Amino acid sequence: MTSTAQYQCQACGGTFTARTADRARGWARFCSKSCKARKQEARTGQYRAYQERRDDEGCFPSPAEGDVQ
Repeated sequence: MTSTAQYQCQACGGTFTARTADRARGWARFCSKSCKARKQEARTGQYRAYQERRDDEGCFPSPAEGDVQ
């Protein structure tokens, strides 16, 4: 049987149950995928950069039109 414990989410502060083996690997730091995504976006800014590359209509510039360098 696997041992589990209660941990505190590093993003929202909520508690969740996770395997101790996963915690030892450095996993089980967040209670959900959305909390992990929120923390990762704050750290990397990838989604913000993705949004800034889009035009007003939500499309990316076409390489065929010569807009991309």
